Amino acid sequence: MILTVTLNVALDKYYYVPNFLPGNVNRVAKMIPTAGGKGLNVARVARTLGAPVKATGIIGGRTGDLVCDLLSDEGIEAEFLKAPIESRTCINIIDAAGESTEVLEAGDEIGEETVSLFFDHFTRLVHEADVVTLSGSALQGMPDDIYAELTAIAREAGKPTVLDTSGEKLLRGIEAAPTVIKPNRQEIEQIMGVEDAAADDLIDHCTAYVEAGVRYVVVSLGDEGALLMTRDGAWQGRPPGLEVVNTVGSGDAMVAALAVGLRSGDGPEEFLRQGIAVSAANTLTESTGHVRLEDVEKIRGRVQITPLR
Repeated sequence: MILTVTLNVALDKYYYVPNFLPGNVNRVAKMIPTAGGKGLNVARVARTLGAPVKATGIIGGRTGDLVCDLLSDEGIEAEFLKAPIESRTCINIIDAAGESTEVLEAGDEIGEETVSLFFDHFTRLVHEADVVTLSGSALQGMPDDIYAELTAIAREAGKPTVLDTSGEKLLRGIEAAPTVIKPNRQEIEQIMGVEDAAADDLIDHCTAYVEAGVRYVVVSLGDEGALLMTRDGAWQGRPPGLEVVNTVGSGDAMVAALAVGLRSGDGPEEFLRQGIAVSAANTLTESTGHVRLEDVEKIRGRVQITPLR
């Protein structure tokens, strides 16, 4: 089973507004509610890929109840810690050209007691898992080393982890040596303090993470695919050209594929190929964290893998 952790669950509402104009009355053509948060997107895609999944995290209030109902409707098993908070709502307004305007709530603040309760909750669930994914932002009040702590708990239980976060939480998480990290180019460049870093510079920087104990460092590059660094080498994978519908959730789709690959024991090139194919397949649908298996198979055979080192 793949256990997905979402520490800042959201009710995502997608408003399709053909003639959206700020400062005016806008009428919605269609609204789609979705159980949101990066880890829930991971759960959705991993389930589509055929893996058993369980979603966990922290929820609260009526919004949290609605998130659980939506997951149940999708057939996704969930076991959250319920806290005295109101889970956040995030709004994405999409116009006729496909341009999106996002309005994101930050999420409520929690205290040390709730954090401690979640550690206990996670410790109980992690023993059921084959792989653990740790994704996204965290509720206000959670420490920067939250993912490092969860990674350490998973390692103690003998479970591999995939970490996808940014900023200080990523840096602190790397110190705990998760099995896989999956930052994007911008997140690594932010750490490096540069813009438009060349592939060689990204590889040089990320090699330090491999030397620190991370088995696989995957850096997503948008339509240029992704880099993979391990102790055995470095590769770049490139997807074929596609008619992109929606890029939101493509990184989460890649995390799902990487988790499934870890569970299956894939080698580095297959690990990267499947990650890119699933991520690219996500761009072909309107829904976030949604892929069609037929798209994955068509793209997979057209992904180009190039050894770099």
